[in-house]
Amino acid sequence: MVKKWFSGFIGLVLLSLVLTACSGGSERSGGESDVEIPEGATEVVMWNLFAGGDAEYMQNIVDAFNESQSEYFVNNIMQENAEYYTKLLTSIGAGKGPDVAIAHTHVLPELVSQGLVQDLDTIGEDVGVKWDEFNQNILDATIYEDKHYAVPMDTHAQIMYINNKLVADADLLNDDGTIKMEKTPEGYVEFYQTLKDILPEDKIPFAFASSGSDPYWTWWTFYSQMGGRGILTEDSLENPKYDLDVDKAIKAASFVNSLYHENEIIPLNISDFYSEFQSENAATMNTGVWATGTWESTEGLEFTPMPIPTIFGENAAWGSSHTFVLPYSQKADEVAQKGAVEFMNFAADHGAMWAEAGHIPAKTTVVESEEYQELPYRSEYAEVANYVNFVDRNIYARGLEEIVVRHLDTIWAGEATPEEAFAAMETEVKDLIGE
Repeated sequence: MVKKWFSGFIGLVLLSLVLTACSGGSERSGGESDVEIPEGATEVVMWNLFAGGDAEYMQNIVDAFNESQSEYFVNNIMQENAEYYTKLLTSIGAGKGPDVAIAHTHVLPELVSQGLVQDLDTIGEDVGVKWDEFNQNILDATIYEDKHYAVPMDTHAQIMYINNKLVADADLLNDDGTIKMEKTPEGYVEFYQTLKDILPEDKIPFAFASSGSDPYWTWWTFYSQMGGRGILTEDSLENPKYDLDVDKAIKAASFVNSLYHENEIIPLNISDFYSEFQSENAATMNTGVWATGTWESTEGLEFTPMPIPTIFGENAAWGSSHTFVLPYSQKADEVAQKGAVEFMNFAADHGAMWAEAGHIPAKTTVVESEEYQELPYRSEYAEVANYVNFVDRNIYARGLEEIVVRHLDTIWAGEATPEEAFAAMETEVKDLIGE
């Protein structure tokens, strides 16, 4: 694996000094921390980017690990989400990174390419990580040149949520809880037209955002269902080529756009589509699995989560994955590193605790466990983990996503046709990758 450092990190040393200045007792803490480390235990500093309910569920896993043994103590430190990856990459490069960190799969290529994370094969074997217990589709997104660079915790896919009462009122709910929908583009539109025609005028058939990540995820889902695999070639971490299937991309975007405009199924510019669903004003919505925990704690809300229907041929969905990585350090504390991987393994094995947040555990053995199966709702969409189409695995993934979302937004806003948007996107993407 080529290990190269970003030449753009000119301000590395200056920023590392700032990070040190704002640190607590440990230069690896990256924030104020007054946690007392038990006597005789090795501190394992962990950084995460979680907020809200996710933060609580992760802390529960950390607490369970710390209580399960006395050799290590994981010091779990939440970092500011917006600046997380800038701080993580820079800190590791300055030799002041944590012992273990959370990384999304789409950021992993940058970490691997720059040599900022270690592969886990040797230490994983020592600790007893059982790679064959993971869902292969999720695990594949963490493997580079046949080496494991992360322990995946989950996949969090975009799925569909329905309000049981409103869908039943339109006579579109089967006795087994599934929806009455022909699995074709025409059947999909007909389902929503029926909701629109039958439900009271103050009810929304499909509550959704008009810009940003959410419609991008749905576009990616339908593009993938058509057989589209990515935007750049998948065989190069650092030197990919532009490889968008333009015909499929335009077809998927045109279909999503028709839901806003031609068929007027999704009202434009809803200020808060989550609130519309939570207050029972919307019959359906699409969002990530993380909303499950919110909906089940909402009094009186009767809902069902399910995969976005396969209407274009292939089972596929947008999804990402939270993973644990082992930051590289020339002065690594081998005991702390072993403790870090011990914790990763523990957390993956206790994925049912993390599933309380709505995420699908990365381990097949966890998904099949009685503890997971007893959780309400989660089994309704666990199958999505088998066919999530992860975004392009290369060092441009973050920049690429920003470009794609921005140009898709011009379609939904009526400022450009799909053909115009993808032509402009191609120019900008090729400039990004230097093609």
